[in-house]
Amino acid sequence: MRLPLLFRRENSTAAKAERQERLERAVTDGLRKLAGVLKEAADLIEKQRLARQGYETKKDFLQRTDPKR
Repeated sequence: MRLPLLFRRENSTAAKAERQERLERAVTDGLRKLAGVLKEAADLIEKQRLARQGYETKKDFLQRTDPKR
């Protein structure tokens, strides 16, 4: 068994383009997952903030009261 063949990389243009495409796909997938995690964290922080202000349940919402003119 020849070990150097396992780690040999192709240097053709098609192989380089394929490696670049896989790398770009991995980066975009990672960023999408990170965005999802950050959204969940923001929702949790917002929920805690509203709970401190007394809006714990979904039944409670603010009512706009405009002054009569």
